[in-house]
Amino acid sequence: MDNPRSIIDLPVEVLDLIFTHLIYMNYKVELAKVHEKLTKAFVYHSKNEFRRLKVTPWLSNESFLLVIQECGHTTEELVFDRSCDFWNDILIEAVTKYCTNLKSFTAVLYRSDSDQICSFLRKINKLLLSLSLEQRSRFPFEILKVVGEMTQLKELSVKGYIDENVNEIQKLVALEKLNIEQHYYLDKPDVNILRICSSLSNLRKLTINNVHIISCEEPHSKMWADLETLKLIICALTPELPDCPNLKVLDIHYLRNSNEGYILKFILKNGRNLKTLYERCHPPIDANGFLQLLRGCPNLRYLYTPLEYIKLYAAYLSTIVEILRENKVTPENPFELVVCRRIKWKWFRRLLRRTPNAELISLYLAEE
Repeated sequence: MDNPRSIIDLPVEVLDLIFTHLIYMNYKVELAKVHEKLTKAFVYHSKNEFRRLKVTPWLSNESFLLVIQECGHTTEELVFDRSCDFWNDILIEAVTKYCTNLKSFTAVLYRSDSDQICSFLRKINKLLLSLSLEQRSRFPFEILKVVGEMTQLKELSVKGYIDENVNEIQKLVALEKLNIEQHYYLDKPDVNILRICSSLSNLRKLTINNVHIISCEEPHSKMWADLETLKLIICALTPELPDCPNLKVLDIHYLRNSNEGYILKFILKNGRNLKTLYERCHPPIDANGFLQLLRGCPNLRYLYTPLEYIKLYAAYLSTIVEILRENKVTPENPFELVVCRRIKWKWFRRLLRRTPNAELISLYLAEE
């Protein structure tokens, strides 16, 4: 009588099909734990499934460790969002040992696990190129002292209760993308962005949200020469910002500055290469300022604006269209105008229908 055969005698290609028909990941991992050959078939089946690995409650501690041990070499991005509670020393050691190609780490921080995540960052501080930290409760942001040692980082996002530890970021000389966001909307902490960015010569994208940008008494760059994207959301601004001659995307929402007219002045000074502009200025840009903006930004092709305090009439729209024609806007590549005030959008649409060369503008109403 022939020896009885079982699932482990099947070719790996057939086992791959079996894993394909298992809908949930925990079912696949449980099957992989049964036998060494099934584990190898699981690795074959997974391929790049775990390039982005999220610490999830749907896998047990034991199952998650198996995934890390067998597939961790394919992982480039690790996400810990606090949806489960087994972020522990065993997991940290496993990730450190097996996830040798890790490039990105995203974590939600609470006071209770900040020390463990700090320890983890120290162990992988030479691997990461991208890091995102979101603080969900108020405690000193001292983990940024560890981040300051990761000088190879290219992307950093810091959200939470911003304090003086944010100054550690100035050590990250390789940064190309930086996001700083204060959570508590009633509190705008002082942040010396000019000092922080003075050493970040490779910075391409900068996003600042809900902070007070203070003056810098120390020597600092008067130009962010390579900056291409700048977003300033609900910030207070004391000093003038450095020149940004290569700016392509600008997002200014409710930026407060004591120098009236400064925001329009900044846009005009740095608008030569600007292609995309989101503006909700305070105070709003007036009718004459709006025309100046279009003339000063000849490459602008997307504008989000409320058109607040601008009286719309036929001759005014004709002037807008004429400026766009001079800016070499074509019907094939029209100017996208997104209006975030319904009443202004209605008036603009009504007048545009009767304006020559109206096809140069694609008009949209923003969702409130």
